[in-house]
Amino acid sequence: METFSVTLNNKQFTQALESRAQLKELGAEPNMQVHASDVYKKSFTFPQIAHNDYAVEQFESLSVAESNLNNDPTNDSQMEAFIRSANDVASNLKERYKDQWIDPKDDRQTAQE
Repeated sequence: METFSVTLNNKQFTQALESRAQLKELGAEPNMQVHASDVYKKSFTFPQIAHNDYAVEQFESLSVAESNLNNDPTNDSQMEAFIRSANDVASNLKERYKDQWIDPKDDRQTAQE
């Protein structure tokens, strides 16, 4: 889930779910959660910016979509909502904070064009 939380690549998400299923078959109880909001928070050039009201509001909306996906990872509509939210939040943070926020998904611009 670590890589998916950065890249938002569905193939990596599917692989993580398959790995989790295999671990469960072996008797392990893996705690694999999408955590893009944490990745986004750490992408500020100055960490304290992540505590600004606007940034907090953005992270809250992403956290809701993230939580919904974590609660039901096989639901395609939850996946679509999460991806849409992650892209919207990234766009909003980049627009508001410019060079103070470094998009962790380095191919987002080309992926959206």
